[in-house]
Amino acid sequence: MRLTLSQTQLITDSVHRHFGAQAKIWLFGSRTDDCKRGGDVDLYVETDRPELLRELRCKISLEVALDLHVDLVVKKPGQSHPIHAIAKAEGVLL
Repeated sequence: MRLTLSQTQLITDSVHRHFGAQAKIWLFGSRTDDCKRGGDVDLYVETDRPELLRELRCKISLEVALDLHVDLVVKKPGQSHPIHAIAKAEGVLL
């Protein structure tokens, strides 16, 4: 996983601040591969408190704090898309 401990902590703190402590977070995509370089931060979040404004605020706060582009995928209750299954299967739970 190509994130530092402080970056991982920053991500979990920000996601929990915006979506609540019950939110579950997975890192997926190129940042899970130690052999790759660069790339954005792909995050998948499961929460019972989805809201577009929360998503936008969280994404912006993460991008400013990490100084990296962040792709934030938030699963709403009852929603199911292929990206959700891929992110959980191939991702790393933070």
